[in-house]
Amino acid sequence: MKRFLAAAACLAALAHPCAQSQAPCSGAAITGTVRDSTLAGVPGATLVLDGSLSQTSDSAGQFRFPCVARGPHHIFTTAQGFAKHDLSVTVPHSAPLDVVLQLASVQTDVEVKDSDQAAATSPTAAGPSQTISGNRLQSLADDPDDLLLELQQMAAAAGGSPSAATVAVDGFDSGEGTTHLPPKSSIAYIKVNPDLFSAEYREPPFSGGRIEVYTKPGQSTFHGALFATNSSSWMNARDPFSTGSSPLGKQRYGFELTGPVRKKGADFFTALEHRSIANDAVVNAISVNAAGVESPILQTVPAPQQLWIGNAKVDWQLGPKNTFIVSVDTFNNDLRNSGVGGLFLPDNGYEASRYDTNIHITDVTTVSPKIMHEARFGIELEGFANTPNSTAPQVQVAGAFTSGGGSQGNSREAEHWFTIIDDAIIQTKSHLIKVGIQPEFISILQHFPTNFNGTYVFGGGVTSTGAALTGIQQYVNALNGAPYGAPTTFSNVAGNPDLTVFAFRNAIYYQDDWKLANRLHFAYGLRYYTQINPTVLNALNPRFGVAWSPDQKSTWTLHAHAGMFSGQITAHNWSQILFSDGAQRVTSSVYNPSTYCPGGITSSCTPFTGATVIHSIRTVAPNFSDMSYAIENVGFSKTFPKGFTLSGDYYIAQIWHGTRTENINSPTNGSPTGPRPFGPNLNILQMQGTGRGYANVQSMGISQQSLKRVQFFAGAVRVVVIDDADNNPFFTPQTTGVNTGEYARRDNQGLWQIFGNATVNLPAKLALSANYSGTGLQAYNITTGFDNNGDGDFNDRPQYAPAGTPLCSVNPNASPCGYATSWGELVTSGGIGSLSRDKGDLPWTFYLDTNLQRTFNLTHNLKAEHQQTLTVNLRSSNVLNHLNVTSVGGVLGSPLFGVPYAADNGRRIEAGLRYSY
Repeated sequence: MKRFLAAAACLAALAHPCAQSQAPCSGAAITGTVRDSTLAGVPGATLVLDGSLSQTSDSAGQFRFPCVARGPHHIFTTAQGFAKHDLSVTVPHSAPLDVVLQLASVQTDVEVKDSDQAAATSPTAAGPSQTISGNRLQSLADDPDDLLLELQQMAAAAGGSPSAATVAVDGFDSGEGTTHLPPKSSIAYIKVNPDLFSAEYREPPFSGGRIEVYTKPGQSTFHGALFATNSSSWMNARDPFSTGSSPLGKQRYGFELTGPVRKKGADFFTALEHRSIANDAVVNAISVNAAGVESPILQTVPAPQQLWIGNAKVDWQLGPKNTFIVSVDTFNNDLRNSGVGGLFLPDNGYEASRYDTNIHITDVTTVSPKIMHEARFGIELEGFANTPNSTAPQVQVAGAFTSGGGSQGNSREAEHWFTIIDDAIIQTKSHLIKVGIQPEFISILQHFPTNFNGTYVFGGGVTSTGAALTGIQQYVNALNGAPYGAPTTFSNVAGNPDLTVFAFRNAIYYQDDWKLANRLHFAYGLRYYTQINPTVLNALNPRFGVAWSPDQKSTWTLHAHAGMFSGQITAHNWSQILFSDGAQRVTSSVYNPSTYCPGGITSSCTPFTGATVIHSIRTVAPNFSDMSYAIENVGFSKTFPKGFTLSGDYYIAQIWHGTRTENINSPTNGSPTGPRPFGPNLNILQMQGTGRGYANVQSMGISQQSLKRVQFFAGAVRVVVIDDADNNPFFTPQTTGVNTGEYARRDNQGLWQIFGNATVNLPAKLALSANYSGTGLQAYNITTGFDNNGDGDFNDRPQYAPAGTPLCSVNPNASPCGYATSWGELVTSGGIGSLSRDKGDLPWTFYLDTNLQRTFNLTHNLKAEHQQTLTVNLRSSNVLNHLNVTSVGGVLGSPLFGVPYAADNGRRIEAGLRYSY
């Protein structure tokens, strides 16, 4: 029996001396995990024992040599995108090994072909974690913007909005800046939602997820590529609300080049591409003339873009233990008619010129066989300049249209970001420790004449008899000079439009992965976060995790986590507070101005004439506390025969000190000019840490990455996050001091996220891949367009109609009259109670992107150093042309109430060619 077991073990190891002799093993097994510098498992790594015996790490990065003779041995490890790793070990070795790989340095002399790697789940990870590389990476979009959208949709598996995902490239987070991905050909692998409970990260698991991109080093010999893609109008579906055809398309072309800087010890990668995008913005609004006749406004407005993107990277080997890397990427984008679409008419748009340049410096040092040091320094220079189509006052008619000039005016901004990331990785017999510091300095220079042109709001009101007026009825009266035609409010800003913002934030962390026993892993960490402007000193976040494989083959993994997380007040949040300081810039409002000046304020036309002016300022509460989360998680993964893996997770969370804003000087009688606690005619908008909430999240996923013809991953997550701060520091409750109806799901938070991808290897060397994602029941708010309590915020919600209230469609002059809705009959005022926040649900969105690809080898000599290939592909986004609604009318009584009026792009198709040599 012992001989049989020994022989089976040797066969499982593929090659070993005992496989030839069939003798009992007289040594011991070597087991362990291959990890990257973030402690996540690396699948598909090749480990060679003593130059002859080979093993490949599994989907979790784990490996096993079952029968190794006693004494000293040498393990040589390689993996795509990583530097080679040498490790000496003496058998017997009591604890599993941790083989920690660093990003590939210039020591790499041999090009390793991409190969499929399974989606990996780190032993310390919770939720649907994925590692994407090889053919699976190649199946994703080539255009970096489209690739980012696909990755964001995958990251939504963590439970957050796709657009909220944090993206890091080679260890540098995007932060508040614009996210740009490097060329796909330069990417070694991508991790989606790694261990989000690690103390290294700030973001809680369900606040958007995390995407980590790691690039390859340059090659030791010259290689390059030329590429071009084309998408023309005849290939694409028109936008869902467009009434006619428009020139929709995209042309993308560029080159890539990599090779040595010198014969040995330094290499480079560079790329340059241009994109010309023909897009449009679809206006879907309601207009009205002086006779009160309503008519739809359906306009298709050209919104083209011109982009230039450049990348360069150089790696130097400064010594046998030190690698120095410098990378630069730059992005320039010119857009026309930005801000147009939906209810926003063309005169609201603006031309925008945006730029973003990043300089990243990385130094990796192997201090000793058990200590590695990574130092990173990043500089980001980002900014924009906006030129509005019109500088006339803006006119907002609630739920119908917004016309006039854009509120941002001739604005411009220059941002300077300085980031330092310093990490040390220490490996001992049973511990893998990572400790680091992450300071960040931000300086922003702004020229923001925001609302200097002024804004008229026609939000609706009531007549002297108590009959309700919608915003559009009020606007008709204004056009005719009739009674009840005064705008609800006029507001503007005057003073100095220039603003300088400085912010500093820092975090220090300690993370320890501790192997308590074979198949039992305990992780713990501590993170401390601080910032100034505003000052945050109380963000101390402990994190814990445990993973256990109850069976000998580790087909089951059970895990549990608990941790604290903190929020963040961004530099742009702080700039909004400084903008409304009441000294350098004065914000003024008048209710029901007697003069309406749509052409702009002049000496003969001013809405402030004879009116009581209300001023507004923003402040921060004394002893402000940062938002904090307590999150607990339990989950499992199970590997079945044929490579199927099933995983599931369950989260619960509590939220304290949610950041929101209240007008602490609201009028006490509902009249804007009425008595106030801290003086008359002043809105004091105070940012506070008084919000509260909870969360409940469940996720499930299944993957298959080992079959020859088909590989796939699919999953779903249900997210319930209830709070009274809406994850927005400038969210204000309907009524100061009253929380009734404020606890609700967050705006745009989908109750369900579904996601998946699949690759099918077809005959004739064709590869078909598909990525899909869907979001169900995204919440949106229902409002009246009124400001019934005079607090300056038009977020009042409808009330339930008293019994016997006639419908406005039957008797519009009744006081009150009601509207039939799916939540019952509602009135704008004079009702009973109030509708809770975010009662609306957007229709399901569903995206399916496909790619059909074939690579032709142009070099007949397969041993030639410079293989030439031609890759042809046909890609489609939203191939089903599903109507993905992004906006539904939410103003009660407005013409578009309950009606979808904006949607994401329809089907887009592009064909591409890529020549590589």
